[in-house]
Amino acid sequence: MKKKSGKIKVIYMIYLAVLILLMMVFLWYARKTLILYEASQPQYLMDALIAAPGLTLSMNTAVLTFNEFETLDDYQEQLQLLLEDNDLQYHFLKESYTDGTLTYGIYAGETPIGTAVLKPMSTTTRLIAIPITDWKLTALDAYEEHGDYSASITVPDNYTVKINDIPLTDAYITERTFYEELEYSAAYVSVPEQVTYQVSGLKHPAQITVLNANDYELSLSDASSAIPVVTDDSEMASDNITLCYLPAEEEISAELRSIVLDAVETYSNFFSRDLPGCRESVEPIQGLFPEDSIYLTLADQYRREDMQIFSAHTNTYFLNESITEYIPYNDRCFSCRVSFDKSMTLSNGREMIDTTDNIYYFILQNGNWLIADIR
Repeated sequence: MKKKSGKIKVIYMIYLAVLILLMMVFLWYARKTLILYEASQPQYLMDALIAAPGLTLSMNTAVLTFNEFETLDDYQEQLQLLLEDNDLQYHFLKESYTDGTLTYGIYAGETPIGTAVLKPMSTTTRLIAIPITDWKLTALDAYEEHGDYSASITVPDNYTVKINDIPLTDAYITERTFYEELEYSAAYVSVPEQVTYQVSGLKHPAQITVLNANDYELSLSDASSAIPVVTDDSEMASDNITLCYLPAEEEISAELRSIVLDAVETYSNFFSRDLPGCRESVEPIQGLFPEDSIYLTLADQYRREDMQIFSAHTNTYFLNESITEYIPYNDRCFSCRVSFDKSMTLSNGREMIDTTDNIYYFILQNGNWLIADIR
């Protein structure tokens, strides 16, 4: 009986030893499985990715689309600055339920700069329910964030607007407005309209260039020519720029100055009865206006009804002549402010001064500059 009991004890000890050994093997296997499972987590691959020096993002044209005003070089330059000035981090974005790929967003500080795609290449299952996945980086693309910069530029439609040295086309025009002051001129010649160009979604502050009708670049600081009005009190590098260019003033030529003064002073002399034949008809000033001009009608009415109220005088001459605010709208239309004093000696010997200070709109018709409007 004692012999039998000893055998059972030996068998029990052997069983216990085997059981302990199997448990140790299981625990070792389970521990290794957990280590492998932990090591197979995609976060470790992402940690290693952003920790590696000199992160290079693919400029995948299937992902990145640039508007016509910004180039790939612009984007790469901006990206490089972000990488130099900010720490990298990543956040999980989505998982594909078709192929199991994981997409992570890569950020420089708070700015998204790229996406990383991890694909499961193979998966083994250990301990029945624990998957060990072998992940591979299959894409590391720069991220295209919609730009926040925009520009609104209002100019005459015969001006040229460039964004980053690229001319804007009519496709970017959002508004057209007729210049009311050119209403009468438009009846005889083609005149410009005011147009507003709108460009949005730029990733970087834009370089804005405006050329007038003569392809002369207008300076942003030149107070004598079409100042841009920044309506939101922002600088050129701000997020949103609003510029409004009025038709630009220029220096009037000596020849044109002589034509303008001669026409306006002749017109003035008609109303002071200093022009031969002015009492009989408007023929003396007929050549100053287009044939159907309303100003000829008004002059004829004045000749018939009101000319008698003008005091008799002699010794008429002009002084303080000035032509300013000369604005050529195109090669067939311009305006300018004309001012002068006309001195006349009345019959009682007293000097009378008649002052003219108006804006005159001239149009070119049959080779001659004619007055289309007076304001």
